[in-house]
Amino acid sequence: MERIGVIDIASNSVRLILAEIYGKNFKLIDELKESVRLGEDLVEGNSFSEEKISYALKTLKAFKTLCSGANAKTIIAVATEAVRTADNGGYLIERIKEETGIDVNILSPEKVAYFDSLGVSKSLYTENSLFIDMGGSSTIIGWIKDKKLVESCKLPFGTVTLTKQFNLSDRILHENIEKLNNFIDENLSKVSWLKETDFNNLIGIGGSMRTLGKIDRKRKRYPIDISHNYIFYDYDLHEIYNALRSKDLKQRYRMDGLSKERADIIVAASSLFLRVVENLGINEIKVSGKGLREGILFHYIEEKYGDIGNILDYSINGVLENHNVNKEHAAHVYNLAVKLYNSLKPIHHLPEEYEDILKTAAYLHDCGISIRYYDHHIHSFYIILNSMITGLSHKETLLSAFAAAYHRNNGFELPFAHFCSIINRLDIANAEYAAILIRIAESLDRSLSGSVKDLSLSFDEESVTIEVEASTNIDLEINEALKSKEAFESIYNRNLIIKQK
Repeated sequence: MERIGVIDIASNSVRLILAEIYGKNFKLIDELKESVRLGEDLVEGNSFSEEKISYALKTLKAFKTLCSGANAKTIIAVATEAVRTADNGGYLIERIKEETGIDVNILSPEKVAYFDSLGVSKSLYTENSLFIDMGGSSTIIGWIKDKKLVESCKLPFGTVTLTKQFNLSDRILHENIEKLNNFIDENLSKVSWLKETDFNNLIGIGGSMRTLGKIDRKRKRYPIDISHNYIFYDYDLHEIYNALRSKDLKQRYRMDGLSKERADIIVAASSLFLRVVENLGINEIKVSGKGLREGILFHYIEEKYGDIGNILDYSINGVLENHNVNKEHAAHVYNLAVKLYNSLKPIHHLPEEYEDILKTAAYLHDCGISIRYYDHHIHSFYIILNSMITGLSHKETLLSAFAAAYHRNNGFELPFAHFCSIINRLDIANAEYAAILIRIAESLDRSLSGSVKDLSLSFDEESVTIEVEASTNIDLEINEALKSKEAFESIYNRNLIIKQK
């Protein structure tokens, strides 16, 4: 196990994430951000002021202290556009090294795009997506196809520079918006590869897109407060944009989901995203909570420990490790459950995505024991729902949490009214088809000994028969599994028979 700090010195803010790495997995243990806004000095000049340099140094000294206190022996520090283009950017890097001991690597736009693409592709399933990482003084856009970065480029503006250039920080004038939109369109037209494909979606990286997603969640009273993999649509963005541009700064301060430190620059950001989706005909917008810093972490891990593989399996294993789950038992329950699931496909007819729901729930059904054994199914529900499991949509994560919590014979019910904006009654009914199989599989390993070596299943219009293979007597396991008989019969409308071969 090792701890590592990743520092990103960007145009708008300086950020630190602290991560604990174990094997190929990592978990964040702390995060800090300071809005230094180095890019402001470059709107009407070419150098950072001593005030900004002093602010950045004070911030980095605090970050170094935090890394030392957390025993993070490795610190990877990078700087992006503002430091790269400023006349005294090299001077700032020297001062940082001299006063903090931190070596800062200045990234090219191509390298930023590469790390951004890693952050996205290692945490989201993508087929053909456009990503945008909008910083304070520049914007990186990239094309990811089949998990690979195909094209990328830098746009020579960001939230801070656009806000200053078109006077968008407070009251918004129509003529300034018109000039802004024409400016954005002109720059987008220079990127020839944008017209080479029809993108499935736009993936937004960075604080501005996370803010827009949060505003949308607040206005919809969305019940899950997780940014990563949140999906909204072009018409949602249009409504948010109109609401933002119709307000002055003080009014924007009062908008739910919009922080004061971003209220002055959010109109510029929303304008860019809206022009992109309108020009390219993109309907779906997806928020990525992982970008440059996480991409650097993934790169570090894969260089040192090897490829992380399937992102869902990687994420599940991370939760298993974090919560000290009995991996052998979890794997055995999944193997039994998936055999039951596949054998019963002619009855349940579940869509393909339920295979991932079953896998997640079966592996993680006991993770709540790390909090407390009593009512651990409820703790498992909470952990799964809030672990930001990569490879699942928010809806699939919720249904996985429900299926896992259902594994005990205690009549657990999902609080449907709270989550009705994400799922409907049919979703719950479908999840129960998988959930009851996890309950049976878990019962068949009740002694945690792996006594059940295999099983086979047959069914007709009236009953389902499970024949279990074991080298020892498994009356305990069969009796435990048969406690699910009534629930199984209500879900599958068939009598349940379980016997040892």
